[in-house]
Amino acid sequence: MKKLIIVAVLGGTAFFTANALGAPSGDAVRAVQTASHGLSTKPVELDRGRKHWEVTFANGTERKVTLDGRRVTSTRRDDDRAAEPTGVSLVAVLRAAAPKASGQIEDADLDDGVWTVSIGAHDVDVDPRTGKVLRVTRDD
Repeated sequence: MKKLIIVAVLGGTAFFTANALGAPSGDAVRAVQTASHGLSTKPVELDRGRKHWEVTFANGTERKVTLDGRRVTSTRRDDDRAAEPTGVSLVAVLRAAAPKASGQIEDADLDDGVWTVSIGAHDVDVDPRTGKVLRVTRDD
């Protein structure tokens, strides 16, 4: 992970700030919200790439969104369709999972009836009906 470190010396006292250039949960949430504009179907998957987020919807639509989550850069339609998720939204799932593990959000998907959000070295499983965190496991 790249880090930006700034060090300043004022009057003999050193001040520094470090900023991990990862994907804070707010950017992931904003990417899903931005990608969802104008669509009536729900998102079923979120993946973080090197230059964009990819949000996949139940109807097969895939939208790429800038890493800051503010702009859709491309839209394409795939024939693969997924079951429309019921219960809580992907945004609610991301908000529930983010405080449970440290690191950047890498992806989220609905598999076998459970939302799994990959954050840093952890997987956070969230109940799709209630939005409650079921378990947090460390990736090996």
